[in-house]
Amino acid sequence: MPAKVPWLPSRVPPGASPERCARCQRLAVIPWTLRRDDRTKVVMRTWVCTECQRVEERPEPE
Repeated sequence: MPAKVPWLPSRVPPGASPERCARCQRLAVIPWTLRRDDRTKVVMRTWVCTECQRVEERPEPE
């Protein structure tokens, strides 16, 4: 069975407050998904740039 490919947004949703992307310099980085790290049990938020599709994980306060 092939691996799942995550769907990433291609535009900033209405009402979102985007951050500036380090790669393309556009205001297009939005919070996307949450996951819990299996080893450390820390909650991580995936942030994605809607323009260049750069993905970054950051710790999320609980």
